[in-house]
Amino acid sequence: ILIGTVGRLEVIKDQLTLVRAFSELCSKNPGDKRLRLMLIGDGSQQDRIEAQIAKDGIHDRVWLAGSREDIPELLAAMDVYALPSLAEGISNTLLEAMACGLPVVATRVGGNAELVVEGETGLLVPRADPQAMAQALTLYINDNKLRGRHGKAARERAVTQFSIANMTDRYLGVYDELCQRNL
Repeated sequence: ILIGTVGRLEVIKDQLTLVRAFSELCSKNPGDKRLRLMLIGDGSQQDRIEAQIAKDGIHDRVWLAGSREDIPELLAAMDVYALPSLAEGISNTLLEAMACGLPVVATRVGGNAELVVEGETGLLVPRADPQAMAQALTLYINDNKLRGRHGKAARERAVTQFSIANMTDRYLGVYDELCQRNL
């Protein structure tokens, strides 16, 4: 079961929390050799992340993929998308993951709660809380049907609510309304 994330390896993106949550998953499920973590991106926190992976002894289960040009293919390989950010606007990577049919575990910060429908398209957890993230990820690891339902709902939401066509229609609606007021 491949858990993944895409983003700059910077403090604000807090991949260390995800690594710690994944380490907790591995320690609670020592016999489960299916568990894998993929971190896509590079940045100033790479050394700290590598040190945490080494300290936790999970280097054989974690892939630091670096900066990549094949993000759609890598998203397609994931089973669950995680976004551990300390702060976030409207995350394009979260929308891309949802559009790929991935259930998401994201921190309850910024625009994440606008994108993720709790318990329907994914799960929201407090920021900087590896235990809460590990608990949420455990739900998806242990329930293929839940992963599938939430992934399907995530795709539906991304396509219907956040597509370019939908966004354009909404902007045109706002402009039309403003123009009508000025007549």
